Amino acid sequence: MGVQLRSIVLVHRLRAPAPPPHRPLLGSENSGARTGIWAGEQSCMLRRGRWVQLAALSQARAMARTCAHVDWRWLASAPSTIDAAKRLLRDRGNEDTRPLAVATAHQTAGRGTKGRAWHDDGQGNVALTVAFSSPIPLTPLTLLPLRIGTLVVEALGDANLTLKWPNDVLLDKKKVAGVLVESDGTALYMGIGVNVASAPTVPKTGPDRGRPAGNVAGDAVEIAQSIADALGAWTLQPDDAAAVVRDWSKHVDWNQTGELRETGERVTPVKLLPDGRLRVQGAGGERDLVADYLL
Repeated sequence: MGVQLRSIVLVHRLRAPAPPPHRPLLGSENSGARTGIWAGEQSCMLRRGRWVQLAALSQARAMARTCAHVDWRWLASAPSTIDAAKRLLRDRGNEDTRPLAVATAHQTAGRGTKGRAWHDDGQGNVALTVAFSSPIPLTPLTLLPLRIGTLVVEALGDANLTLKWPNDVLLDKKKVAGVLVESDGTALYMGIGVNVASAPTVPKTGPDRGRPAGNVAGDAVEIAQSIADALGAWTLQPDDAAAVVRDWSKHVDWNQTGELRETGERVTPVKLLPDGRLRVQGAGGERDLVADYLL
């Protein structure tokens, strides 16, 4: 089953005070909008008359937080965290077998389902990729996207969150998180994003149309590390199809209808099958979704 998934960016914007006078601000000013850096610590920009602290914390500061079950890396920016993880995994070698987690404050060339571009608005986005180079405790692999969905929901810790097949996370029927799964033959890459302080604009028409986006509250770096560590801990314990079906099913709103993007057909979920397919009820009766995109 070729489950296709769309990634979304992890967005974080925090209010920050103006820099104190004794700490030099390095940067420039243009038409009253100043950008700059407090040396060695943080980037700031002046927008709409107030300082906004980017989530691009320094590598040393981000690394100071604990991740017990993954090899945690923080990048100030990257075209794609998945591509960065592939490079860092090659450079790391085979001595460290832990999952590799790569996060960034600004992803400049993120991608989604079927090569679609995913745009980062530059407000201080954080995107996360967790790479598994060692065997994972789950078969068949078609269940992996669904298991990652349950781990993300549980790491976020909000009882109001629900899952939409295969692993979109919803809050008040708006998409707040999603996953893109890739493989290069040597490792599996889980590209994960959560909208924290703002939500991207999603087209309502055309081939890229999707469900409206929402956001969750919290600190983006802490959320990224919580999710990364949850995925790392998961690799240390047994898992099976029955557990995935059970855990995924308890997070689903079974009364919520969805729309197939390709056809516009409205369907209602019936049950999750042991191989990851979703049985739905549509106008023509019941059928199983394999690689369909469900809005």
